Amino acid sequence: MTSFKTEDLLRAARGVMKQADYCFFISHGKGNEIHSRLMHPFEPDEDFTIWLGASPDSRKAREIRTNDHTTLSYMNPRTTGYVTILGTATLEGSVDLRYKYWRAYWSDMYPGGPENMDYILIKIIPHRIEMMNFAESALPQPYGLKPVGLERKEKVWGLIESTHEL
Repeated sequence: MTSFKTEDLLRAARGVMKQADYCFFISHGKGNEIHSRLMHPFEPDEDFTIWLGASPDSRKAREIRTNDHTTLSYMNPRTTGYVTILGTATLEGSVDLRYKYWRAYWSDMYPGGPENMDYILIKIIPHRIEMMNFAESALPQPYGLKPVGLERKEKVWGLIESTHEL
């Protein structure tokens, strides 16, 4: 992948995200603190929208209400690949969506299932992807010193050409 194609990079990013299974959800707290927590996201939608389950009273939900800029960071140690998603988060309470994005083992945390009002969704709409995937040679030269970057403008993903941006 030395001459990067957007569709190949998106496929490689999706592969790392799927294989990683978990990610770190990073948000902005009071006093410019950065908070990170391990979460189990759903696989990204076709347009790379990412969904996570949470409590509406959680610190992460409170932080999203104050500052909707978030970062998700995935890592697959088997392929030494990582993907970082920078995006905008919103809280979604639709019961239909909560049924769609539900894991059966969450019943211990949210008795009553997806209808429990203590269960809400975090929707991340990414505007930028930074990644390296050594297994698929998705890394610019010199070898692995900077990530490959993709940026979404008007719903279309494209390669970030300027290395100063990364």
